[in-house]
Amino acid sequence: MVKSWGRYTKGAALGKLGFCTSWAVDVHGAGSEWVEVVEVELRLANLGEGFRGKRIVHVSDLHCSRTVSGKYLGRCIERINVLDADIVVLTGDYVTYDTCGRFGKKVRELLERIESRMGLYACLGNHDYGVGGLFRKKRRSPLYRMIDGLESAGVEVLRNESRVLEVDGEGLWLVGLGDLWAEDFEPERAFEGVEKDGAVIALAHNPDSIEHMGGFWCDAVMSGHTHGAGVEWTRWGAKPFINRRSYTAGLYEVGGKKLYVNRGLGRLGKFLFNARPEITVYNLC
Repeated sequence: MVKSWGRYTKGAALGKLGFCTSWAVDVHGAGSEWVEVVEVELRLANLGEGFRGKRIVHVSDLHCSRTVSGKYLGRCIERINVLDADIVVLTGDYVTYDTCGRFGKKVRELLERIESRMGLYACLGNHDYGVGGLFRKKRRSPLYRMIDGLESAGVEVLRNESRVLEVDGEGLWLVGLGDLWAEDFEPERAFEGVEKDGAVIALAHNPDSIEHMGGFWCDAVMSGHTHGAGVEWTRWGAKPFINRRSYTAGLYEVGGKKLYVNRGLGRLGKFLFNARPEITVYNLC
């Protein structure tokens, strides 16, 4: 316990300043840790009995890069694997900037170690489209390199498409949206064929996406992107994040839908005071 408390103290001290270190994670979850595992009871309309009690583990914003070490992320993966996941969902920004594919390769090696009984499912974040990803003509190569890498790690990438998981003949729909900032957000295509009276979960990196989903049925939207902070710290002081609504972290009710915003595991190399990295566990009910 003393050793665990010492790790927590080191991880918390650096984490409060926005740094990610292996000290942040207690792999076995037996003691104190700066990475926070948040348990959420998630009630879904029309959820089949076969899915009640299933556990979904939600991971977001790894931002594998020079500022987020592979050792830290490796310990996070080990931590995920003790959470007894039935389903793992990933909501984007697996790298920060990856011009040569180096960090994408590292992400693939990390994600293929995740254990999940019913598979890994992912949507894409703005950073996954590449440095020029906001410009359609420049995104193709880095985007498809990222998708290929994720799929080779056993992750099913849902880019404006859906999948239905089945237990004893009952279904749970997962719908993955393209990124809002990258102008790859196509809910009409993503929700095509989804049962309107089914249990439906949407994956959308940017929580602002929910503002554009009013005409589409889903019980819950799982997001990341914010890192749990409404402001960022620069050498000129604090300033609000651009294009940020009030969905900072945690659970919200928006237009009859539940929205959960995960604070993410990685950081962008900017100070995010006191915003703890997060792994979310949803207990379906």
